[in-house]
Amino acid sequence: MTDEPPRRTLPARWAWTEDAVVILVAAVATLVVEWTVIVKPRVFQTDAMIHEFWMRRFQDPALFHDPLTNALLETGYSPPLFRSLYWLASYVVDPVHLGELLPVVLQPLAVWLVFRIVREQAAWRPAAWIGAALFLVPWDIHRFSGGHPRAFAQPIVLLAVLFLLRRWIVAAAIVPPVGLLLYPPAGITALAVVVLAAITRRRSPLLDRRRAALAGLSVLGVGAATLLARVTTGYAEVITASEAHRFPEFGVHGQMHFFASSTIKYLSQNYSGFFLQDSGSILAVSALLLLLVRPRNAKLIRWEVWCMAIAALLLFAVAHAVLFRLYLPHRYTYPLLPFFCIVVAVCARPTVEALGRWARAALLATPVLPAMAVLLALTVFPLGPRMSLADAGSWLVDAAPALATGLAVGILLAAVLRPRGPDAPTRGTVVALAAAATLLAGSVLVAAVAFAGGGASPYAATCREGSLYRFLAGVPKDAIVAADPFDANCIPIAARRPVVISRKLYQPWALDYFEQIRGRMFRTVDAFYGPSVDDVNELATRYGADYLLVRRGREPTWFRMAPFTRRAERLRRTVTDPAIENLPERCVVWQSRRLELYDLSCIGSETAS
Repeated sequence: MTDEPPRRTLPARWAWTEDAVVILVAAVATLVVEWTVIVKPRVFQTDAMIHEFWMRRFQDPALFHDPLTNALLETGYSPPLFRSLYWLASYVVDPVHLGELLPVVLQPLAVWLVFRIVREQAAWRPAAWIGAALFLVPWDIHRFSGGHPRAFAQPIVLLAVLFLLRRWIVAAAIVPPVGLLLYPPAGITALAVVVLAAITRRRSPLLDRRRAALAGLSVLGVGAATLLARVTTGYAEVITASEAHRFPEFGVHGQMHFFASSTIKYLSQNYSGFFLQDSGSILAVSALLLLLVRPRNAKLIRWEVWCMAIAALLLFAVAHAVLFRLYLPHRYTYPLLPFFCIVVAVCARPTVEALGRWARAALLATPVLPAMAVLLALTVFPLGPRMSLADAGSWLVDAAPALATGLAVGILLAAVLRPRGPDAPTRGTVVALAAAATLLAGSVLVAAVAFAGGGASPYAATCREGSLYRFLAGVPKDAIVAADPFDANCIPIAARRPVVISRKLYQPWALDYFEQIRGRMFRTVDAFYGPSVDDVNELATRYGADYLLVRRGREPTWFRMAPFTRRAERLRRTVTDPAIENLPERCVVWQSRRLELYDLSCIGSETAS
């Protein structure tokens, strides 16, 4: 007996309608989740403080030509096609706002690609909807928010896979070079997929000649794109593993916490690539269970889709072998998330049918299976949150309304989509019961992942000092502001003025840039917490700062910023009279209840006299 019923094709107009509905639903859902970032004027996705703030100089050439911004751009941090896209769009829209809007385009595109990839492999039409829904809702681990280069990662790789599935080999070979110019890790991953897909999995011939030839052309294209990127956007020597081990920035208390004391601790943290959190753990466990419980499911997944997972894991390993030479290894694991969703969508109904053939009564327990997967993901899965049974029970209690809603939706879908027509299986057959049970289980699983995903845009930050930003917007456009690095985060994006250094602009991965920002950070800590006014004046003489922002009362809490956290705390303990507490009042040019802004040229002249 076959695993799948015969494929029935719909008229072209119905297929287009189905695609449109998928895209529309995904766009509306993404818009709801991103609404606060899109609509509120001083709410930003935090990494926009790195990627997009400086692009406002496309609209106003007088902005952001300070040494720190120029040094950041010289690292090649911004891919050329990504930069060109924002430059073209800047003629009609603010680049920062464009970044806020892009998720409403890119996430629906990626959801539709997952939908189409599942449809290429599963004749049962609801399977594609289940896969698309599973990929849409894990908001806590998605990378679309903010429209940064990594937002293009999933569409690039998924597009290459879809082209390969449809045997559009030329189009698939074009994707990696173009992808490299948008987001290099995605371009490299797509290239690995194209190369692996040339393997036929037969003893002879081992390679598909046409695919292998076009994969070779794609390799050349990626090489040309890499050269173009270096010529147009620059290139910086990336830090190595041996160098990174010397700096606490990469340790457990550093901003880029990479190294850990054990493999499990490393894999569970943000920069590992397996920081799946709750929603990703549920999807991973669900996919693994389907493959373990019924190994035949592996044959239902097309080789091209397997290539996506294999490429991600191979590149993850290669990136570790040449640690940081390919930047952070976790960027190559992004395709694992859609892979899990595709596996679940394709394999769910065949597994349930096999369960029904073994014992029809067992189908009644099918809706419970997602809850079991959730429990395993939260408590046993080594890369998951590893909650206690009590905490996992509380999680399930909190999720109960969402799970009940999913169950109700599943019941409704099972009733609406029950088999019809003279050739349809009767409602009591295993095939019909399995379809209904899979709809129930799939709806409950989608609800569980949606609850775990949180339903909100990740890492949104509110810049609260509106009056300060309005004042700074009126000072000369080349004026540089010195501030505590935590207070400085919002100034470039909300006030459109450069800073000496901020926590977000402290990106210690390129050697030349690292050397510059490390000195800036140390001198800023000394100026704000040290006893000498000379350290304050040095921010002006060495880095060209024109203004100094001082917070009165509660000082910012320094966290995960080794080695600067310890230095700031030591100065707070030992310096009883910080120089910054005794600055001349006549040099204040703006103040609020908590903040004061000083003219550094005034402070310099006062101390000199």
